[in-house]
Amino acid sequence: MARTAELGNRIELLSMDKNCHDISIGLYEQPAPDGVPEYLVHCFSQKGDVAARLQFIAEAMKVLGGMEGTAAGRLRFACGSAHRLACKRLFLEAGKLASDAALSARPLSIHDKKSGFEITVDGDGTGAYNVHASGDGDGHERRTKAVAGGLRKLAEMAETGAEAGAAFACGQAHDQLVGLLLARALNVRAVLREEDAAAAQGVLAAPSAQSV
Repeated sequence: MARTAELGNRIELLSMDKNCHDISIGLYEQPAPDGVPEYLVHCFSQKGDVAARLQFIAEAMKVLGGMEGTAAGRLRFACGSAHRLACKRLFLEAGKLASDAALSARPLSIHDKKSGFEITVDGDGTGAYNVHASGDGDGHERRTKAVAGGLRKLAEMAETGAEAGAAFACGQAHDQLVGLLLARALNVRAVLREEDAAAAQGVLAAPSAQSV
């Protein structure tokens, strides 16, 4: 019980990591002394390569989501906000990668196969972003509004004065997070179905219940 309390509150679960023995990995949230939410990637399994796997996922969250590490081995956002929902999705995306995958921040542009448009996002440095679409055909405005709505839903971003806008409440830029979530914002319903299916696969077992 003491160990569980030390970890903090589990806010997300990778129930079966296909890249490491199908282990269960949890994302835990714990407030730091300065009040800034911190996150820990943890697994109870004692298998030899688990520690390296956890380190990779944490590093992927830094590169893909712009998080920073702490002296205690936890993760946090430099803005001081929790961005809990975005962090949960960042954790799940990082967990999909093999441990030997090359890490780099995702661009703020993507080809949208559904519409055939090139979708780009630009920020103003204050956490506000606008979605643009270019390419032949009709429906640019409708598609940009849909993508912006997807970003707002995936990262708990707020509406802005622009119809195809989305903004972080912290007032600071999070380009890496937006780049990561952009591909998912193209089809939010598929993301939610995928997450529901993953959540039903299993639960995080206690140390005594996991094979070592």
